[in-house]
Amino acid sequence: MIALTNKYQDPSGFYNNIEEAAAHIIEVVSGLLQVNTIFVATNDGRTNTILKAFNRREQLVKEGDDLPFDISYCSLVGRRADEPLVISDTASSPLTMDMEVTRALGSRSFIGLPIILKNGHFYGTICILDHPSYPVSETDLRTLSAMAVFLAHVVELEHAVAELKEAQQILRESHAASEQSSKIKSKLLAMIGQEIKTPMTGIMGMTDLMQDTELSEEQKSYMNIIETSNDSLLNLVTDILDYSKMESGGVMVEAEPFELLPTLEEVVNLYEVRNTGGRTIRLDAASGLPSVVVGDPVKIRDVLVKLLDHASKNARSGELTLAAVNLPDTDHPDVYHIRFAVKAPLITPDKLEFLLETAGGKAGGSSVPIYETSLDLAISKKLVDLMEGQIWTESDRQKETDLIFSLTLSRYAEAAEAVELNEFK
Repeated sequence: MIALTNKYQDPSGFYNNIEEAAAHIIEVVSGLLQVNTIFVATNDGRTNTILKAFNRREQLVKEGDDLPFDISYCSLVGRRADEPLVISDTASSPLTMDMEVTRALGSRSFIGLPIILKNGHFYGTICILDHPSYPVSETDLRTLSAMAVFLAHVVELEHAVAELKEAQQILRESHAASEQSSKIKSKLLAMIGQEIKTPMTGIMGMTDLMQDTELSEEQKSYMNIIETSNDSLLNLVTDILDYSKMESGGVMVEAEPFELLPTLEEVVNLYEVRNTGGRTIRLDAASGLPSVVVGDPVKIRDVLVKLLDHASKNARSGELTLAAVNLPDTDHPDVYHIRFAVKAPLITPDKLEFLLETAGGKAGGSSVPIYETSLDLAISKKLVDLMEGQIWTESDRQKETDLIFSLTLSRYAEAAEAVELNEFK
């Protein structure tokens, strides 16, 4: 599979706005269809604005052009927004033959699909133009339809983010009733997260339908990009919802007996399944680890997975190590002090400097408390705090960076009794 990142995305893999998404869609479609002109236009009810455009041989459409709504082909697409508009020859079609734009462009074939938001609003169009001899296929229509749905969901996401920023600004300006403000923010984040999840489910469905059709290898690669990007976005939304729930005090720590080593092995297996960057991972479970402890295995697993994800995204290439060791405490024989560490090749200097400076550490320091410098670390810190543990980072600034957290876990009485019984026998 080809790399997920492209020149229109930021390093996190997501588009910053609809213009970047439209530019990428145009690039994808121009590689799949050998049509002359492809463009994405927006509509405000009065004017159609060419947002992004591609011309292969003739410049039929120019990016940034504005056309009055009632004299453009896009207006015809908007009037029948429930299906694509296909015109084999604009010079002979009753719909277009007398239009000013037809006199300017001459005889052309035209396909237009509406970009419809979930509230039914007609946002714009994705269209192609060519000579009347261009052979329109079902594959062309399915491809354009998939891209129109994808762009609609990007617009929905951009609107949701704008609403979130506006809400955050309102919250920043309000200094009274801080506890109530926190609840409002958490509720708003949860609501927006659910709103984002709904259109993302639509993308997944459309992607599945497209992959069931006959596609070339290049088309399959592009569909894989859409599917994987959608999975990443869903994971991000889930993290935001989790963070919001913890902010509002809706997360409780469980205390149950569990096997420690199988939990660590599960984390390694989960990382290997999710990992697309080609990194290898090694489990280093020190001798002396207890077999059964009492704690919250789900939250411990979540912290380890998020630290592995953070290290994988920010460290230099190389192997990751998940380590665990029991630190003896003769004064408290009824508990275990377990230290977990994700050891990674040195995080790139700019990332490490940011981590150290934001944490309040000094440039030459070897050990500093970890700070909420990313969503992965923010959630990890809150989970560790909930479990009454500590989390920090260590680095020799030459070879390795360690993301570390320690927990005090209770002994499991039944397990201890079984060990004593076996030793007596």
